Amino acid sequence: MPLRDLTAWILENPTFQAAYRRVMIESAQDELPVAAQRCTADVSAEPHDWSYLLLTASVLAAADDSQVSAAACHDAALRIAQFCLSRGAPTRQTALSLNAASRTADVSVMAGAEGGEAGVPWSDLSNGPTETQRTAAANVLDQLANRPAIALAARRAMLPDALETRLPLPARIEWVRRRLEHSVALADDTALPVNRFQRRFWSDLEAHDWLSVSAPTSAGKSYIVTRWVIDLLQQRPGALVIYVVPTRALITQVEADFRALVAASGLRGVEISSVPLARRVDASQSAILVLTPERVHMLLTAAPDLVATALIVDEAHKVGDGHRGVLLQQVIERVTRDAPESKVLFASPLTSNPELLVADAPPSRSRTSFTSREVTVNQNLIWVNQMPRDRRAWDVSLCLADRIEALGQLTLPATPDGSRKTLAYIAHAMSGNGIGNVVYVNGANEAEKVALLLYELEGEGRVLDPRLKPLIDLTRKTVHPEFALARVLTRGVAFHYGNIPHLIRTEVERLLSEGAIRFLVCTSTLVEGVNMSCRAIYVRGPTKGAGTPMSAEDFWNLAGRAGRWGKEFQGSVVCIDTDQPRLWGPDGPPRRRALNAMRRTADSVVARPDDLLAFISAGTPRNTAVKRPDLEFTFSYLMTQHLRGESIRELPWTRRLDPDAVDRVAEAIGQAAEGLQTPLSVIERNPGLSPLAMDALLRRFGNARRDVAELLPADPSSNDALESYRGVIGRTAAELNAALGPTGRRTNALALLISRWMKGRPIARLIADREHWERQQDRPKSLPTIIRTVLADVEKIARFEAPRSLACYTDLLRVFYERVERPDLMARVPADFHLMLEFGVSIPTQMSLIALGMSRTSAVLLGELLTNDTMSEADVVRWLSGGGWREADLPELVVREVDQVLARHLV
Repeated sequence: MPLRDLTAWILENPTFQAAYRRVMIESAQDELPVAAQRCTADVSAEPHDWSYLLLTASVLAAADDSQVSAAACHDAALRIAQFCLSRGAPTRQTALSLNAASRTADVSVMAGAEGGEAGVPWSDLSNGPTETQRTAAANVLDQLANRPAIALAARRAMLPDALETRLPLPARIEWVRRRLEHSVALADDTALPVNRFQRRFWSDLEAHDWLSVSAPTSAGKSYIVTRWVIDLLQQRPGALVIYVVPTRALITQVEADFRALVAASGLRGVEISSVPLARRVDASQSAILVLTPERVHMLLTAAPDLVATALIVDEAHKVGDGHRGVLLQQVIERVTRDAPESKVLFASPLTSNPELLVADAPPSRSRTSFTSREVTVNQNLIWVNQMPRDRRAWDVSLCLADRIEALGQLTLPATPDGSRKTLAYIAHAMSGNGIGNVVYVNGANEAEKVALLLYELEGEGRVLDPRLKPLIDLTRKTVHPEFALARVLTRGVAFHYGNIPHLIRTEVERLLSEGAIRFLVCTSTLVEGVNMSCRAIYVRGPTKGAGTPMSAEDFWNLAGRAGRWGKEFQGSVVCIDTDQPRLWGPDGPPRRRALNAMRRTADSVVARPDDLLAFISAGTPRNTAVKRPDLEFTFSYLMTQHLRGESIRELPWTRRLDPDAVDRVAEAIGQAAEGLQTPLSVIERNPGLSPLAMDALLRRFGNARRDVAELLPADPSSNDALESYRGVIGRTAAELNAALGPTGRRTNALALLISRWMKGRPIARLIADREHWERQQDRPKSLPTIIRTVLADVEKIARFEAPRSLACYTDLLRVFYERVERPDLMARVPADFHLMLEFGVSIPTQMSLIALGMSRTSAVLLGELLTNDTMSEADVVRWLSGGGWREADLPELVVREVDQVLARHLV
């Protein structure tokens, strides 16, 4: 029987289905706490037939990737092998103890943790598979090219020593053959171990100019991409790699990964930076720039002659993410237009049409795309629903694509009387004593309140983990002594949302991965590419945005964080109250991971043009632009193309749309372009802002009744900065970007925030300023609300809306001063507004500190110790190496960050 037919026969065979059903149920039950009552009805109590299971797993593991059922075959083989290795643990607590131990590579410390049997080696446990069968399970994992899972099992003492020597000779030969087959040769004459997906990924990268690859979150895309970049630099000294990430939240991890790999490779003179400064790039020096789309645009504006050797777009499906998708598309087109010979790579989660992203490659460039369903970690989709008439009793089930399997019942110690308590109580009860728990909530306010509930549930008896003390200290000093994060951390609980300062957020992520944080309550930043691994994710009616049910695509992207490859054998996504339709939208909770089709935002807007045409016809009103930024970004993009002399009818992507819709939009763009007063150069420098709104601001400058010098933004350190920015923000909000309004009290609050943010004031000082301002109002807000509001305003206004708006304001001001023949004022217009706002500093010395790789928090605190405000990066390194700063009372995490920077720059 051909292998293709044999694997299909196995999957459909009733004997296998019955045996595999037990494996799925029991492996999922292993994730339940000891306090849960397991269901045993309709599940055989007979011992598992390990020989049969491992034989079928070996056949399934050999399924060819071209088979439709290959993913199901590999998933089953992986689950059987990992279940065999983990079977035999006396209690779940012992497993969790060893689980925690493997994270710190010190099993002996954790083996006697509470609830477990101290020092019991896995091979001595009764009622489990034999040592030979465990060895066979490892062989199945090797068939799947899943070496990280084998290494994880070895770290957890699930495998015998000298595993390879215990294999029969034929199996040992195959083991060696697969090791050679599943590796790629590097430029430094070493070999990189890879899985099947990664081997194809690497081969296609080598063979083609443009590549779009789509695979699950835990397939190992980032692993192969980062190592390919290092290999490229080994072969091509002086190469410039632009690595685009969707949000600032992902920059630190990618940058750190590259630094570690460069150091390990022995490469010298490689610039790794996330700061879009032209001076950071030297044509004779290799460089890896990890940038958001906004920062790529800043860089290319400052250094238009840069030519990228390679462009890598991570989370490339974000081309469909509203207005930011339009900006990403523009950035991709600009980089590839300026560097037509560059290598271009798009990486995205599971999608059905990755070819969309390479469809517009130049005809002379080879292109390819593929989607892989490669399974590296098993995931359990678990549903938890209240049992009839008893709020404390909950039914726990395993949700499969075609059926629901009962796992057990959970009795809560108290009655949850609201949505927050329901989520917190079940997450706490389901976690047992385990680490790596992420609780997903629908906003910053919810994150804090659910974290406080978990803090109370953990109780007063929990001993403070000493690894948490530096983070608690930093939080109290740099945000507020009463910030809720500092309190919940004392019991191993944390919350995480995008507005929290960078240094705090990254430390939270690190401590979660180390197991020091047991519960992390997280918002949609976890969907935006933050690459945190965890054991279980708990969700209840998840949304993305106010009241908008989370899409299936985002749900599975979120779920992919549970059970990261090489760190867990399986992960669980626990969905609560799945029987409540109002929580999960019209389609209910997702049950089956499906391939979703990508669609670029610009394509969608033009394909259904009525809203865009109405927006243009109305003169691009500012209030509509705030509600529908995708319309404004698309209009700006198309207008730029039109003014550049490139008919939008001839754009590669518009040729795939309805010609009538494209013609209507082209005509509207042409009419709107008539009489524009704003130069094309300014429109190109400021994507996402309507050229018609730019004209309106220019007219407002011309109608100024006061001295036109008063239009100038003051230096942030000037005594009259607050008054100056009231005027600047008021004019900008009225004509250019209503997101900076409404005028009145809001304008005053934002003027204070923006001027002091650029001045380099610490977050704690900005919060104190807002506290003072709120006390003067008729209805002052609570402290937690003030803290969240300031953090949100910093992230959304000071670091996004203000940079793009005020940078445009200053560009237009130069045009105006030139037209009224005031070169004296033109010379005084600030040149780096976008940088001052993006990074929250205006002093060159502080920017040098950030350019070296420090967070704003560290740069601001160190800046307070320096009297010279014009120091270069080299000057700063010399000053830091002197060590005088160590006498200051700096938080421990700041000291650690400075030491890391010095270690890199003093080599």
